[in-house]
Amino acid sequence: MLKPLNKRRGRRQGVRATWRSLPLHVVILELVEMKGGSLTDRELYESVRAVYDISYTEMLKALMKLELQGKLKVSTAKEGTLIVELLQNK
Repeated sequence: MLKPLNKRRGRRQGVRATWRSLPLHVVILELVEMKGGSLTDRELYESVRAVYDISYTEMLKALMKLELQGKLKVSTAKEGTLIVELLQNK
């Protein structure tokens, strides 16, 4: 049984509050590189979900940070679909 919600973070303590073995940004970079350097946001989200239990919003925040660091480029392919491209190697 899950423990009560942590009021400060809004998350349950227990399984979802465990430490990740790799930072999310590292996992995202590795997945994009493995997929040939370019994929859609939905493909990336499904791949990340196989590793971590995160929300789509959390993934978008990580993508924004990586884009600001100059490691990824995120562009719109059509309405509701984003293309994630690797700009440089880690």
